[in-house]
Amino acid sequence: MWKGKNSHGIMKADGEVNFAKLEQQIDTAVAADKLYSTQNDAKIRAVNNKVASYEEFVDIVKASHLKPLEKGDRISDIEVFTQPWNINAGSDTKPRVKASALDTGAVKDLNQFTRAWKRQCKADSEKYDFVLSLEEEKILKIFHAEVGMLGDIVAVLNAEYACEDAEKIAHLLYGLSQCGRFDLSLQFLSKKEADSLVELFAKLSEGGNTENVDKLRNIYKR
Repeated sequence: MWKGKNSHGIMKADGEVNFAKLEQQIDTAVAADKLYSTQNDAKIRAVNNKVASYEEFVDIVKASHLKPLEKGDRISDIEVFTQPWNINAGSDTKPRVKASALDTGAVKDLNQFTRAWKRQCKADSEKYDFVLSLEEEKILKIFHAEVGMLGDIVAVLNAEYACEDAEKIAHLLYGLSQCGRFDLSLQFLSKKEADSLVELFAKLSEGGNTENVDKLRNIYKR
């Protein structure tokens, strides 16, 4: 019988090894080691690509663990939302005035998206219109290798939310959630960003869209 220190709850009260707990700790250690290796590779890639700023470097490293979407995946073809969307929710509010459109033609990858988001979009309204104005194929191409800035995107979608964009926002959120190890990416959300996500889901639920949004809530559950 083991008489030593019970490290991290591996030993049961009767002195037997808690193999379930041991396996969980091993899996966690392996995942942490793999994440470290992945992030280190991302750091090298970012340096070799000569990213424009430290913030851009951090975004690339933070998103390095995410798995790319499968080739040919289309956000609008995903049939997760079976209930027709009510775009008249919140119709008492004034129509949203669109910000000046940016040239999205030059945005072809995550680095260029990050640069445009941080440098060209001076206000949240511009960031909101920017991300929603990107064509579906371009969004999938930009985030094909890695999805970064999830918290920033969620915060802007919440701050500038317009009811007529509800369905498009929901499909965008669902498309991002399909990246590999999505649960890990949620851990990068700050409390403020997580609160923005809760508020965004509440806005999306208005007008009878509860069934659709509940599916998103379950996917984004931390």
